[in-house]
Amino acid sequence: MSALKEEDVRQVVRLQKEDGRCLLIKLLKWETFDEEKDLKPGILLDYLYNTIIFAAEKGFPWPTVALAVCFSEELLHETEGKTMQEALQKLRDKCKQYQHKLNPNFLEHLVNHLLGTFFKHYRLYQFVLCEPREIDQTIYHLEVHIPEEVPPLKDGIDEKLWNYQKYMTELSEAEAQLRADMLAFRETMQLKSEQELEKFYEDLKFQEKEVVDRANLEKIVKDAHTIQMTIASEILQKEIETTFQVLDVKFQKITMPFPVSKSFHSSTKGIKIVTMRTKK
Repeated sequence: MSALKEEDVRQVVRLQKEDGRCLLIKLLKWETFDEEKDLKPGILLDYLYNTIIFAAEKGFPWPTVALAVCFSEELLHETEGKTMQEALQKLRDKCKQYQHKLNPNFLEHLVNHLLGTFFKHYRLYQFVLCEPREIDQTIYHLEVHIPEEVPPLKDGIDEKLWNYQKYMTELSEAEAQLRADMLAFRETMQLKSEQELEKFYEDLKFQEKEVVDRANLEKIVKDAHTIQMTIASEILQKEIETTFQVLDVKFQKITMPFPVSKSFHSSTKGIKIVTMRTKK
């Protein structure tokens, strides 16, 4: 049960509702809770908070406000699981218990308040207090993307021109990528050539001061030359393919018609072109 003091209820009343509710949780020494996941403590908190505000607005002295909260909380717990008739009997018993603690006028106001709130929604309170609540909740963590800052309208360009510039940029990027891929391929193949030649020379095991005849020497030179020419052929083939691809991109750049803006059409509209010839 709550043991709120005069100063406690005074501080709660002085605050705004949400701040007052948070302070009341601390004063009641409750653990923090999520009102969306756990409905019961939130309703109990509102029940006690509303009693404090009601008593204060009715002019109850601060000690009497604390007693009113104690009265309401005890009644709430004692009527848990009871029928309406049993709950009303508990209210009568509680009034007899507090008749020497509370001024009759204040006690009457408090009873009327409880009849108009707690007992008016008695079945709902009983449902919340007595029925276990199964939580079926799905939480989605959504990433919020803030829209980019819109540039000034004076910096805007015609849509066709924008699409043209965008397409040209994509072609330039494609051309640069083709050249970069070709450079990387050439370096890779040159490294492969060096590795194969190195392995080829390592596999040649000559004895010290061994004399190599002409036929074997010619075969060694031919095999080494074959390795180099194979790699060079692959590089050349790749360069030819890349060159044709680059030429195709350049051709697209040249043949892409430059868009004519509407403002140009409107400014030239109505202009009459006159050609003059001179007689010889």
